[in-house]
Amino acid sequence: MIRRIVYLALVFAFGANAQERDVSALAVAMEARVEASLQKYRELQETIAAEKVPIVQQINAFENESIEMRARIRAMRSSEDESKEKLRSSQSLARDLRTQNDYVSGLFAQYLNTFEGRLHISEDQRFDVKLTPLRDAIEVSGPGSAIARVKRTEAVEICLDRLDILVGGYAFEGKAIDTTGEILKGEILVYGPVAYFRGEKEGAVGLLNFRPGALEPELVRLDGAFGNALEKYGENGKSTLPLDASLGKAISLEEASGNWREHLEKGGPVGYAILGMGGLALLLALVKLADFKALNVTIPVNLASIAAAAYSGEKDKAKLEAASTKPWMRSMLSEGSEHANGDRELMEDHMVSVILHRKPQLERFLPWLSVTAAATPLMGLLGTVVGMIKTFTLITIFGSGDPKALSSGISEALVTTELGLVVAIPTLIIHGALLRLAKRRISAMELTATEFSKIVNKLNSKETD
Repeated sequence: MIRRIVYLALVFAFGANAQERDVSALAVAMEARVEASLQKYRELQETIAAEKVPIVQQINAFENESIEMRARIRAMRSSEDESKEKLRSSQSLARDLRTQNDYVSGLFAQYLNTFEGRLHISEDQRFDVKLTPLRDAIEVSGPGSAIARVKRTEAVEICLDRLDILVGGYAFEGKAIDTTGEILKGEILVYGPVAYFRGEKEGAVGLLNFRPGALEPELVRLDGAFGNALEKYGENGKSTLPLDASLGKAISLEEASGNWREHLEKGGPVGYAILGMGGLALLLALVKLADFKALNVTIPVNLASIAAAAYSGEKDKAKLEAASTKPWMRSMLSEGSEHANGDRELMEDHMVSVILHRKPQLERFLPWLSVTAAATPLMGLLGTVVGMIKTFTLITIFGSGDPKALSSGISEALVTTELGLVVAIPTLIIHGALLRLAKRRISAMELTATEFSKIVNKLNSKETD
């Protein structure tokens, strides 16, 4: 144990000496390193002090430059705001100018359309060749261009010139189309809303009107004194011109009205069929009137004497007195006289049999009148359908621009309906009147038969009493 303690003491003593020597060496080394670090620090401070001045100067330069750049940016922004404001003002002005230009362009187009609408159809030959190129130039260059403004000015001058020459009338060479479709050359005289034409062809004088589907105006010829006055116009110092307040429409209407034959021809085959049925119905009505006049039936004044003679067995006397009555009444009374002494019902049956045999003769031809009154409106409707089909066919081929090309189908459509009603209404009235006359005659015969039977029955009752 003691040895171990001694041994440990020796070990600690030896370790302490060794550690003391290491600490001294370490301290020397540390002092050297600190000195070296201080030396580097002093050198670094000197270097920093040497480089700090240029860097500070450079920083100051950069700061000054930044301040200057900010000033320039503020100036540029201010200039940009001014430019934007000017741009907005310019854009607003441009919009106003475009609006004004569009307004002027629209006003000019409206004026030009109004001017052309007030021109007589014949004046298109004079002004269309001038105004059409101006319209095309404005459309090509644009309504806001300088060329458009110049062309608009030229167009307005042409319009104003027309107002100057219109006062007192003016003349120019032109063309017109005849009713036959022939193109005529001659002189056109314009006075206010009226235009006259004097053609190179003899007799080709008259008024000019619009014709649908034709480029040239239509010539409405003037004959007689009016035509002569127009042909001699301008030959002496004083001249007169015919004036039509309707601007030629009255003459055209008179020519288009035609006569009744032309009107009926417009109905076509269906119209002729309706007229045929109407004519036959009228003929049958006249025949029936003649029949009713010949077959007038009245109660005989000697009916009582005829019945008494028949009841007493004097048949020859009864037939002789019945011979003075109308033929139809005579045969019925004769048949009643033959059976006056027999059964009353049998006598009445024989008399009614005579009436029933006469009834078809009274009512003959009346069914045909009824059929005519009912069928002719339907035939008129058939003609209307046929005419409309023809009209639609013409529209498919020629279009709807020319009313004259469609007039045939429309005329057939309307005329057949008119003819159907014209025939049906009188026929219906005549049929009703004739049917009433037939019923009156049948009623008169039935009443006579009843009275005859009553007289015979009364005589039989007296004899029984």
